[in-house]
Amino acid sequence: MHRLTSLFLALSIVLGTFIVVSSENWFIIWTGLELSTLALIPLLCANFTPRNVEAAIKYFLIQAISAALILNSALINAWFFGSWSILSPTNEVSTISLSIALAFKLGLAPCHFWFPDVLQGLPFIQGLIISTWQKIAPLILLFSFSSLVNSNLLILAGIISVIIGGWGGLNQTQIRKILAFSSIGHMGWIVITSFYSINIALIMLFLYLLINTTMFLLVEHLNIFTLGHLNVATYISPKAPALIIVTILSLGGLPPLTGFMIKFLSLTILVNENFILLSSLLILGSLLSLFFYLRIAFNTSLSLFPQHIVSLSSWRNSTSSATLPAKTWFLSFVFIVSAIGLPIIPPLYMNV
Repeated sequence: MHRLTSLFLALSIVLGTFIVVSSENWFIIWTGLELSTLALIPLLCANFTPRNVEAAIKYFLIQAISAALILNSALINAWFFGSWSILSPTNEVSTISLSIALAFKLGLAPCHFWFPDVLQGLPFIQGLIISTWQKIAPLILLFSFSSLVNSNLLILAGIISVIIGGWGGLNQTQIRKILAFSSIGHMGWIVITSFYSINIALIMLFLYLLINTTMFLLVEHLNIFTLGHLNVATYISPKAPALIIVTILSLGGLPPLTGFMIKFLSLTILVNENFILLSSLLILGSLLSLFFYLRIAFNTSLSLFPQHIVSLSSWRNSTSSATLPAKTWFLSFVFIVSAIGLPIIPPLYMNV
């Protein structure tokens, strides 16, 4: 694909997201979502391999269903209340329709079935766009109009997402599928927290986007597709294993890394609201996901993990080592600085 064409499509994706965030009309919001989706589809199938095209078609179908549900919800409101404004009242049918549409777009369980399969069929950069940027518009909609959705339905979906995000990744050896189930779990945390504190949910979203972007860029540059490729990361780039270990452990939420703040802030709010059972279920889901995060860290540090193949790369025949690009160094530097600074500066989050 020509560079100018890719740039135009990328700008259209950004424009679509900003239209959604800044609009107060349901039809304009639907237009922004469709603009972002249609601009992304050509980028998803840029390689034009059968698996790539299949993933792009699945993504398009799911996004078309969710967009249709949003438009249907807006039409019901316009029919009953004569207004397309997001400030107009809503009835039960449109509320449920909007909640299901957001669950599809965010990959919340039980509407998550498309996300691991689509992410597995795409290159890392396209997968990064789907798991980070494309989640911003639906989440901002949820943060801004939480009164317009069925909170009980989405909280239940968030709990199931955290558990499935941990359970589904246990038996995976493909890095992209592991990151997909990780994304499902984190979306559950953010969605549940958003109903009790919008500010903390925004902080959690920012930290998740930063850590997940760093992880995707690292594995994309090192061509790490399975767990078996991790044990040669040291030879490919001697500085990469430390970055991978710190990033993946932060994604898992181990203290005192930045990812721990995602779970700590959420649990603080939930415990203060006396949701002890809900907090326990979230902790259980995080403990399940911690298994495959530690599995990645062990393999990267050359601590061989049992019951899977750990030698899939012919590293003895390699003659050159790779250097991490500037974009990865920049994001890694920002992440490491935040990992050191955030846990030891309580004023950043204690008064949120």
